[in-house]
Amino acid sequence: MICRMAIGVLGLTLCIGILVYPNEGAAEWYGDAYAGAVWTSNTDLTVNSSLGTTTTYQDLDVHNNWTAGGRAGYWLDKEKMDWLGFGLDVFFFHLKTPPGQQVGVTGGGGTTTQFAHWSLPAWGIGFDVLRLRLPLFRDEQFVHGRVQPFIAAGPTLFITYAGQNTFVQPGGQSSTDVSVGAKVDAGATVMITKRIGAFAQYRFTHFTTELEYQNTTPTLATEAFKTTYDSHHVIAGLSMRF
Repeated sequence: MICRMAIGVLGLTLCIGILVYPNEGAAEWYGDAYAGAVWTSNTDLTVNSSLGTTTTYQDLDVHNNWTAGGRAGYWLDKEKMDWLGFGLDVFFFHLKTPPGQQVGVTGGGGTTTQFAHWSLPAWGIGFDVLRLRLPLFRDEQFVHGRVQPFIAAGPTLFITYAGQNTFVQPGGQSSTDVSVGAKVDAGATVMITKRIGAFAQYRFTHFTTELEYQNTTPTLATEAFKTTYDSHHVIAGLSMRF
């Protein structure tokens, strides 16, 4: 199901790219590199077993962390349309709980308290199918504006990997998941020269992972670990225009 959704997102993005791909000389191309900090809201980790049981690790506290990435794309170059652009954004961040965290665990036997350590590196591949800017302070050198507030939004593929997470998943196993989520950006670029700019922005990401493991305790079973993450990113970087 997830693979079909991912293929669907890629196909839709490719179709949009073909329809709006600019003619030669009709676009201002850009390449950005950035880094920053991430804050993720507390979340619940739900484990559904093929034996019919459900266990929930409540209110996991996700550490503040860092993010880094890059993006590339283009803005339409004609003055009356240079507010519209498209792009591809690739970034990394880490969803990690403090080691030895105690959380409430609910299941068939009621609620207990247990240690839980959950570590999930995440790659995002964002398709900015909607990218808008407001060109301010135009002049002969900065034909698209010296200051450019912008917003961007689109579907995002999130690739997550869980290695050995203490006290939670079955021992000696790892799992990888690809899911479709969303990304929204808002910020501003200040052009230092005609080709080089600096920017700062806020980003919100939302996605759900579902990682599967084989457990042998108390008996053989497939367990699906499902979690939803809402993260807030504050980032800054440099932009090159071509």
